[in-house]
Amino acid sequence: MEQDMTVARYLKLRLEQLGLKQMFGVAGNYTAPLLDTILADDNSPIRISGNANELCAGYAADAYGRLTGFAAAYVTYSVGAFSMLNTLAGSFVEQVPVLLINGAPTNKEDSTEKNTGLLYSHTTGYEFVDINMFRPITVAAERITNARQAIYQIDSVLTAMLTEHRPGYLEICEDVWRAPCRAPVGRLGSGREDIVTVSEVDAAVAATLDKLVKADKAIVWAGIELQRYGLQDSFARLMEVLNRTLATPGHPIHFVTSAWSKSVLSERHPYFEGCYTLTMEQINSLVGSDGVLLGVGANTIGKDTGNQNIRGDRTLLACQNSLFVGAEYYPSVLLGAYMERLIQTLEQRAASRHLRGLRLSRRVQASLRAGPVQLGYDSFFDALGGWLTENDVLVVDAGFPLIGAQSVPIAAQSGFVAQAAWLAIGYSVAAATGVKCASPDKRAVVVVGDGAFHETCQAVSDHHAYGQNTVVFVLANGIYGIEQKLVNPNPFRQGDGRRDYPDPLQNKVYPYNELPAWDYSKLPEVFGGKGHKVGSLDQLASVMAEIRASPAQNYVVEVTLAKTDVPAAIAAHLDTDVGEDETDNPNWPPAGIF
Repeated sequence: MEQDMTVARYLKLRLEQLGLKQMFGVAGNYTAPLLDTILADDNSPIRISGNANELCAGYAADAYGRLTGFAAAYVTYSVGAFSMLNTLAGSFVEQVPVLLINGAPTNKEDSTEKNTGLLYSHTTGYEFVDINMFRPITVAAERITNARQAIYQIDSVLTAMLTEHRPGYLEICEDVWRAPCRAPVGRLGSGREDIVTVSEVDAAVAATLDKLVKADKAIVWAGIELQRYGLQDSFARLMEVLNRTLATPGHPIHFVTSAWSKSVLSERHPYFEGCYTLTMEQINSLVGSDGVLLGVGANTIGKDTGNQNIRGDRTLLACQNSLFVGAEYYPSVLLGAYMERLIQTLEQRAASRHLRGLRLSRRVQASLRAGPVQLGYDSFFDALGGWLTENDVLVVDAGFPLIGAQSVPIAAQSGFVAQAAWLAIGYSVAAATGVKCASPDKRAVVVVGDGAFHETCQAVSDHHAYGQNTVVFVLANGIYGIEQKLVNPNPFRQGDGRRDYPDPLQNKVYPYNELPAWDYSKLPEVFGGKGHKVGSLDQLASVMAEIRASPAQNYVVEVTLAKTDVPAAIAAHLDTDVGEDETDNPNWPPAGIF
């Protein structure tokens, strides 16, 4: 390796060492030296492809990082970086290591601005505005103003990202990119093993076994950290050992997933039980007073638990380098080490075979029980479930699509991608770009509501420009359905469940939740690709058949739905749920949620 090089080449080599093959972003003059350095090397594995805007670039990088373990995006100072704040916050919350590379003005420009009051383009006059904005949502952030320190700052940020599995931020002044520095030394890796502390893994495993031995019933919750830390194989082995040593013959111990962790293992796995929201009511009915829920890599986020705190004497939650057993807390427990030690201990002790595995009742979607089936959320997802293959990755947006998609069977491990914790609408369309870059042999299939599609519809142009065969199903009901449901679900209620409020506003969809009418199927005429509009199940089946017959084509399919149609999982609770501003409802506010 060269003894001397530029800072731009130094960063390029570090990114290549980490296996990066794709960068996302919107070009700007302050980052051009880095991009030019990468382009000048015909042998570099890193491909640079621009995006329609920074929001699309950030979501694409996030999805790429979920599936590969590391991602990077580039922007220019302030005007580009500010647009990435939302995307990087989502990556931080959802434990995705995305490096944001922000080019900054030169040191000379900075000095002139501070001393003369001259404002250059893209600047506010405060040199630390960008880095201070990103510090709270990254594990490490550095502003690089000289080449001597650059190599240490770069390595520091990348090491922190690998250690914590969260985003990092590098802000590099334009006149530093081509300044000389020394070559990289060694390779970077996680610093987790170098943290000097006393591990509580033995105590955590002992506490887990104590609960399991004393319980009569058990079920396991497979969480998102299994995928983030690459521990799916270890978890599959844990399930095998649990069943071999603790499960009563004929009553195997099963595992469930949640919205955030759907498809961490293939849903064809023999012990897979389903994807559920684990509310306190669900846990109480499931495990009772003599059962236990063991969460492995499972975080308690609102979407997964119905906005409830589910911790208690019957829940064991191993996640975020710790273990919660009821009120007891065990710190410094690495998830991988915990699973390995639990497996070893179970195999070494005498098998008790006393636990009965729990089963969850399989609900039949109400709209599919009887009568003619119309095109709606449930019938769409039922058709989608029969159409998807293990060569597809389903990318679902927040709102009704995410709720309706939980029952769709996913054959492939990591075959489902959704931003289920941060829940920024519009994520899915742009994320699909990164999914396809990370898994070029797969086909990204997006399901997005029309409101969310308005946010990042430009990503369809990225799909086409990248030569991707992505399919986007836009579920068009003309409203922000999930927002209306949250604030006032009354317009969705049917029959005797519907209230007749004195205020007519509370009996219909609020005007601010109505969407502008777009002809979604015509957008590919501008962005590239092929468009279709379907209004019946027969039309949907015909389009799905055409898509399968056109494996290289990208599509936008507009699926027209009734304004007040909702997934069965929502319809089941409409009569008892209370909206956040439904003040005429005597049950407001609901206990234990807000």
